[in-house]
Amino acid sequence: MPTPGTMVTSILNTAIQFFQEPVNRERIQHQCIDPLLNHILDRIFPYMVLTCILFSIILLMSLTSVGLLLFQLRQQTAAIIPAIIPSPV
Repeated sequence: MPTPGTMVTSILNTAIQFFQEPVNRERIQHQCIDPLLNHILDRIFPYMVLTCILFSIILLMSLTSVGLLLFQLRQQTAAIIPAIIPSPV
């Protein structure tokens, strides 16, 4: 009678050999993995689109904010510089 350790090892070796055969690997990929991934991607796609749209909106808002801040900073600097540096008369 084989010990439990050798029985588990032999079962694992048999399973590994089964999954390494190209015919079995291709069959598992085409009949199990591909439909599962397609289903998952079909379910996740609307959320991915929504995430991209929200990211674009946030990026546009932050770039607009930075642009407005720089515009205001330039106007304030342009108003301050003539008051600090007197013009030659």
